[in-house]
Amino acid sequence: MPSPAPLQSSPAASSSATAATAAWLASGHRMTDAGSLLPAAIDLDQPRQGITLAGQGVSPPSSLLGLDLRSDCRLTDHWVRGSDVTAIYETAHESANSRHLRTTAMWRLHPSDGATRAWELIASAQTSLLQSDSVLAVVSEINATDIMWGTCTDGAVHWHADPSPDATCVLLGRGKAAGSGSTSVLVAAHPGDARRLTVRRDGERVVVECWLFSTELEKGVLLRSRVLAAVGPAADATRWAGDLAATFAASPPMLTT
Repeated sequence: MPSPAPLQSSPAASSSATAATAAWLASGHRMTDAGSLLPAAIDLDQPRQGITLAGQGVSPPSSLLGLDLRSDCRLTDHWVRGSDVTAIYETAHESANSRHLRTTAMWRLHPSDGATRAWELIASAQTSLLQSDSVLAVVSEINATDIMWGTCTDGAVHWHADPSPDATCVLLGRGKAAGSGSTSVLVAAHPGDARRLTVRRDGERVVVECWLFSTELEKGVLLRSRVLAAVGPAADATRWAGDLAATFAASPPMLTT
């Protein structure tokens, strides 16, 4: 007697299993972080907004790891794979001052403990011109009451109350004025990739800009860089944020070609 055929999962069951384990849930061009306790989502049609954190009693919501392309651009392709959301943007070539940039943004879930949620933006750029301006900025806007600047030396992050030109990360406290009272936000540029980190106040909001790719970009060259952001408890924030930023800083710089 022939052996019975193996049981096959129905398409509906397979689809349900995939949805249950997906890191990002896609609805058109909107990607939602399925495992985040904070409502966190990316609108791929609005790359400068990056990851928006809604539901915190703050309007407009905070945004992390937005990509400022500094020129008109269009979304030409995107996909979700594992813990990564990848989108490709191209600048409008019709403009007389077009940089002809092709920029890839990959928002990736970053390993962290259960008390924090961390994401990483890996940005890369290339051009079809012989030479082009490559400068981009990764922008985060957070309602915050306190700011600390972090410098990384000897494998550890040291926090300062005053701005430092050597800072590669900032820790933002979200006090009662921010509507949360219990969370802090870390934004960290990789020391091997960072070009310039600027922090400014805009009313109750703090705008953090990590500037990338200060050199001229040549045809055939790919530039790549990355920035980390994380949200965690305000209690002991310097410890968890320092540990995350130090581990991030110790990872080797990404290869460029």
